[in-house]
Amino acid sequence: MDGHRGGRKEFYQGTLKTWAHNDCRDANAAMPEIIGHAAGFRRCFATDTGGRNGNANGNTERAQNIMFDKRVHRGSAYVMREETPESPGRGGGDSRKPNKAVTRAARYQQQQQQQQQLQQRPATPPPVGDRFHMDVQTDNYLEELTDRNPEVDADTQTDALLDLHPPITFMPIPSGIDVATQIENGDLFDFVLEVEPILEVLVGKTLELGMMELLEEIELREIRQRQELFEQARNAELAEVQRLEAEAKRRFAEKQRRLDEETARLAAQAELEEKVAARASAKQYLANLRAQVFDTLVESGHFFDPLAKDVKQNFLPGLLESAAARAHQLDAGRKLLDAILVDALRSRAASG
Repeated sequence: MDGHRGGRKEFYQGTLKTWAHNDCRDANAAMPEIIGHAAGFRRCFATDTGGRNGNANGNTERAQNIMFDKRVHRGSAYVMREETPESPGRGGGDSRKPNKAVTRAARYQQQQQQQQQLQQRPATPPPVGDRFHMDVQTDNYLEELTDRNPEVDADTQTDALLDLHPPITFMPIPSGIDVATQIENGDLFDFVLEVEPILEVLVGKTLELGMMELLEEIELREIRQRQELFEQARNAELAEVQRLEAEAKRRFAEKQRRLDEETARLAAQAELEEKVAARASAKQYLANLRAQVFDTLVESGHFFDPLAKDVKQNFLPGLLESAAARAHQLDAGRKLLDAILVDALRSRAASG
């Protein structure tokens, strides 16, 4: 951040110095003065040796309107202006004449650069072998640049509710007339007459409560006895049930074991019978296999009689063909005879 501010300051200084040299090239000052970051603008007036603007005391400075002053920059101060010898200033110049102000400005800028190089802090020595330098932020006030603004959650607590005062009892407006009366001793309660009924009630209630507690204790004792008898009977029944269940389980297990043994015996017997039947069938099949194989080979033509084969292949086909031709001739003669007979019958029928 310090380097950024320093670079911006140098940029402002260089820009202001360039404007001063370009605009005050006709001034009498030999060298433009340095404009600091907080310094004011230096006045630069054009001199006039004579004329209507001169005064009696010999003042030759010519006044100018600040709105038309070439030193006033119009626009953004952050835009860098590139000055060329052809266009040295904002107001323009005569390119046909040699621009001495530009030459002086370049010389002065070169001197300033040399002076700054001399005043610069000596550079950091190069790192030793197998090491390298690293940039470190030394500013006391660090600023973190983020894409989003930091957001922080904050909590607040309202004050506790104040205790409400007890409500004021509503007192209705009295109506009517207030009167007073006097009760003497013995007017409402006569101890001699009314103490006996009260004692009877208290004694009777006490006796009744005592009797009820006694009956309750007797009843609870009987209930506990009955409960003990019930527990004994229940335990005996539970033991009997468990014995019966164990006996039933043993019987079922014995039955299941015998069924498994019988099933295994039947399976072994069936397997044995199957093996015996397979052996007998194989023996019977192999006994007639030789004759059946030869018969099959003979039937398929592997073993044949040459005479029978010659008769079947050479004699029988010719015989069958001759018989078929003879039968065909006989059939043709029979059909011809039938046709002659039909014609004869028709002729007779026609003549008769």
